[in-house]
Amino acid sequence: MRNTALPYNVVELRGLACILLVAYHVVGIPGSGMQVSDGSIYRYATDSFELIRMPLFTFISGLVYALKPARADQLSTFFLKKLRRLGLPFLLVSAAFYLLQTKTPGAHATGAPDSMWQIYVFPYAHFWYLQALFLIFAAVGLLDALRLIERPLGFALAMAAAVAACLTVHTEANVFSVNEACFLFPHFLLGVGVTRFRSLVPVRALLGVAGVALGLGVALHQASLWGLLPHFGWNSSVALLCGMGGAVTLLHAMPHSRTFRTVGKSSYAIYLYHAMFAAAARVVLHKLGAGDGLVFCAALLAGIAGPMVLEALAQLRPWSRAALVGKA
Repeated sequence: MRNTALPYNVVELRGLACILLVAYHVVGIPGSGMQVSDGSIYRYATDSFELIRMPLFTFISGLVYALKPARADQLSTFFLKKLRRLGLPFLLVSAAFYLLQTKTPGAHATGAPDSMWQIYVFPYAHFWYLQALFLIFAAVGLLDALRLIERPLGFALAMAAAVAACLTVHTEANVFSVNEACFLFPHFLLGVGVTRFRSLVPVRALLGVAGVALGLGVALHQASLWGLLPHFGWNSSVALLCGMGGAVTLLHAMPHSRTFRTVGKSSYAIYLYHAMFAAAARVVLHKLGAGDGLVFCAALLAGIAGPMVLEALAQLRPWSRAALVGKA
């Protein structure tokens, strides 16, 4: 069933974001994943989307949030729902992933802390995103409850503050992934703005600005990948150009697709569990001596299909729905 509130293929876009994310984790960083060389086409391809992947996920979250924003008289209900949706899977799935990563031979426990309690306080694996997203929801929920971003001027001020935080905030401890939350905050607000104020900005003008931003950002990012410029981090103006320009451009360019829509419907389960299934496929195929092409394709498929099957099984019981995928 289509989302009639937004004239875009948002679910398909989620599917694209999922595929990009799973592909990245299949390839992995040096010392993990497929363990390909820095000059590999696999690493170059996934690195090319480094500044678009997570901003796209977050932009979509902002789009959808703005359809039913937080209200002052329902703020406690809003936070309880976010705790159930994000908190329960975060507590359980991150623990399971930590045990598998540290105890399974061949799993490459890169970045795993010595003590398990640290995975709940500091960024760990891909679960840092749940911490950061909860902080973002909390901030935007409070802003909406206070009615500070209902109108264009208030929203513009909030966006300016978010961009400033993105470019400047960097804490050494990075408790609860606050650095990543600051980096992603402008992208979430952009999604809110596109939903809330889309009638105020002509589509052609919006796409024109987004296209220029994306083109400039990609050109600079590619130059950095080829060693012509320094590496641009997530809290850089180039990251904002790529993330914001890419999100708006892809939103309007994404066609209707049954395949992407099917993947997008299970986006949250795929985000939570893709690494487990992809790693299992990779370990088995590496032991069998499979080539990189087969490992990549099989692990990508496993990282997408496995969580979809798990989600279907979790739907059978209320407790498993809540614990495994955060649904009531």
